[in-house]
Amino acid sequence: MVWSPPKDMDFPNENDSYVYMAEHLRRKSIPVPKILGYYRSEGLTLVEDLGLVHLQDVVKSAPDRMVDLYQQAIDLLLRMQVRGAEDLDTRQCFDTPVYDQRFIIERELEYFRLNFLVGALRLEVDWARVERDFSLLASRASGGDDQLFFLHRDFQSRNLMLKDNLLYLIDFQGARLGPPQYDLAALLLDPYVQLEEPLQRELLTSHSRGLSELSGTSVDELLARYPHVALCRNLQVLAAFSFLTRVKRRVHFARYIMPAWKRLRKLLAQPECSDYQILADLVQSESDENVAEVAARFEREARKA
Repeated sequence: MVWSPPKDMDFPNENDSYVYMAEHLRRKSIPVPKILGYYRSEGLTLVEDLGLVHLQDVVKSAPDRMVDLYQQAIDLLLRMQVRGAEDLDTRQCFDTPVYDQRFIIERELEYFRLNFLVGALRLEVDWARVERDFSLLASRASGGDDQLFFLHRDFQSRNLMLKDNLLYLIDFQGARLGPPQYDLAALLLDPYVQLEEPLQRELLTSHSRGLSELSGTSVDELLARYPHVALCRNLQVLAAFSFLTRVKRRVHFARYIMPAWKRLRKLLAQPECSDYQILADLVQSESDENVAEVAARFEREARKA
């Protein structure tokens, strides 16, 4: 992997965090690629080759393996969340050490407002209009200090690779501490695979019970926070896909805007999310047809770039 950070970037940069997290997780018996060499000044990291097979590829080509592989992913997630939090040196986390209210507002909710509501849908939505909903959502999603676990922040089917029938974790340079529901939501609401609702519920229950046994956290408490954390994750995904296609001209992300949009509508229709009425009204004001056209336009423009 080659990425040369700016010379004046403070420690740690993303390369530093990647190498630290890889070595930390390996010490905790979490399957990640080996770091074979790190040449910081050149921005070069030599990493074990895990092949080309992502979890997404396998479940699409062999759907009969989906349940077993996703249960393996849940088992990996639980081990990562609990063991990975042990002895984690948060000074090695890139940018910020904790997924807290400030991070949620600045990096997910405001990111969604600017890149999706304003940037993609071209709605005139200033911060004051959504401040109440966003502040409430951030407070409910962040959790307390006693509920912090190892957080990958992008635990989805394209960041899980299959080698010798074992799932390996990649792309963990943004890891920090945070609520356990976030990575679970990233896996269950993954637009790349689009799991059916019954399987989502089964995996949600399996994870909540497993984490309760490992950490002593109440199953009811874990389930109660999940809709709010899942909503944050979905908003972040829509913002990211919009930014990556509209600004970075990365074509393949455009096709996943609609699945993420439809998931957002479902999440906001849940009774648990009924307090976010301003956000719900904004989403309901836009038709599926309009969002589909926006995604198609982004894809056309990206292909021309």
